[in-house]
Parts: sequence; structure tokens; C-alpha cells
Amino acid sequence: MSNPSPNHASPPQQLPLAIGYMMIMGAIWGLQISLAKIGSQHQVDPVAWMVFVNAVGAPALLLIAALRGTNPLSLLPHTRYALIAGVTAIAIPNTLVVLVMAHVPAGLAAVLNTLSPLITYALALAFRMAPLQGLRIAGLGFGVAGTLMVLLPRASLPDPSMTPWVVACLLVPFSYAVSNIYIARQRPSAVDSIALAGAMQAGSLICLLPFGLLRGLHLPLPPAHAGDWAMIAHASLSSVGALLFFEVMRLAGPVFFSQTGFLVTLWGVFWGWLFFGEAHSVWVWGAMISIFAGLSLVTRASR
Repeated sequence: MSNPSPNHASPPQQLPLAIGYMMIMGAIWGLQISLAKIGSQHQVDPVAWMVFVNAVGAPALLLIAALRGTNPLSLLPHTRYALIAGVTAIAIPNTLVVLVMAHVPAGLAAVLNTLSPLITYALALAFRMAPLQGLRIAGLGFGVAGTLMVLLPRASLPDPSMTPWVVACLLVPFSYAVSNIYIARQRPSAVDSIALAGAMQAGSLICLLPFGLLRGLHLPLPPAHAGDWAMIAHASLSSVGALLFFEVMRLAGPVFFSQTGFLVTLWGVFWGWLFFGEAHSVWVWGAMISIFAGLSLVTRASR
């Protein structure tokens, strides 16, 4: 499995497979938001949740990498990278998701997560990693407009007291954007992608474990309630999602992969309706359309 170049193009015969993988990945990542909400409803500690997820995912991915010929010990020189990437891409955003899910609809969190590519471009501009482009600037404008549609109108949220938690939820796509920039600038060359994914999960585990020990760990075996089953499902699906991520990147490249954000949002809204009967205001639907328009412009400008 080779790492794609920025201009990677998918051969026509590989495109249907990439689309199929992307559909499954969107369903998995959208589902993980609702799983986190189920865990929060059963008072599972957010840090304990992510410690367990990482403790399952890191060994699984590193084992796959070892079977593919990458000795996990060869990753030790990249410890700093694994720790920083693990914190920004996994530990902070995923722990925040579990934390805020007790206060925010799962579908709304899925909508806001779509802001990550737009924030990534804003940070890339700040670090002079990307040029000023009219379409992308317009895309950022649509993203900001969508965010304001959620935060400003009093009728946008089921309960106005959710507003601080929605603001906290915005830290999730911001953390993903920071990780995107860091990974783009510091990713080690000639290292297997699955090995790096395992190293990042291990880095997240190392950073979260001390807090987990202080707050109390939670082992959902045998499962005692729906929150435990959701925790096990999240841990299992995280490795599957990582594998599909790298397969889509290999088959179709990063521009095609960026469209996964649409699927994650749509699936996230669907799972929120299915599990919790969530219904959203016209402002939230308007925000989704605006953010989708922004993501479309940013993606189109990247072609």
C-alpha cells in the first residue's frame, strides 16, 4: 500500500471500489458520533472511553503493519511525531466528541465536523502553505455563514443553553485541522501508512493513559449496558475506519477522499435520527447546505 501523491488520480477500474470503501467509511465515522452519545448517556468517562478505543486500535494496526513487513520498533525514531499527531488527530477531538455528546445532538456534531477541511485551508493560509484562491476564500465564507446559522439564531438549537457546548464542539474540527497541517508538514517519508496510523493511536494512548488512571479506567467486558456495547463497537470500528481511510487514499487520492466529509455528515444526521429521534431546525439544515457549499468550493479549487 503506497502513499498517494497530491496529484494522485484513480484509474477508472479502481473508482467503484474507492466509492464503495468511502461509503462504508462515511457510515462508520458518522456512526461513531452516535456511539459516543450512547456512551455519554450511560456516564462512561470520555477519557476512559478513548483509552479503551486506543488500547484496542493501536495493537491491531501495528500487528497488521508488522504482517506487512514493518517492525513496530522501527517507529521509535518517530515517537515525537506519533505523540503530537496522536494528540491532535485522535486524543483531543475524540475525547471532546464523547464529552459534548451529553449536551449536543449527534446530527449537529456531524454537521460541524464538516468544517475541518475549511479550517485546514484557513490554517494553511496562515502558515503560507496554500495560495489565496477565490473559490477557496468563498468556501471559507460559506463555512463561517453556516457556523453562524447554528450559533446566532435563538431558534436554531433545541435549547439555547447548548450554545457553550456547540462552541466546544467546534474545537473538534479545529483539532482535526491542526493535525492535518502538522501531518502534512512533518509526516515521516517512506513509512507505511498503517504503521503510522498504529503509531498515532499508540501516541494518543500514551498521552491519555495517565489521565485515565487518575480518573478511573473502564473495561466494558463483559458488557453491562448499551454504553459498554457502544464502546466495544467504537473500538472495533476505529481500526476498520483507519484501514478504509488508507485504502481510499491509495486508490483515489486526497482530493477524492476529501468528499468523505459529505458522507460523514449525512450518515451522522441519519444515525442521530435513527437512534435518538433527532429533528433539526431550519437553521441547522441551512447551516448544512452552507457548509456543504463551502466544502464543494474548497474541493473544486483543489483539483
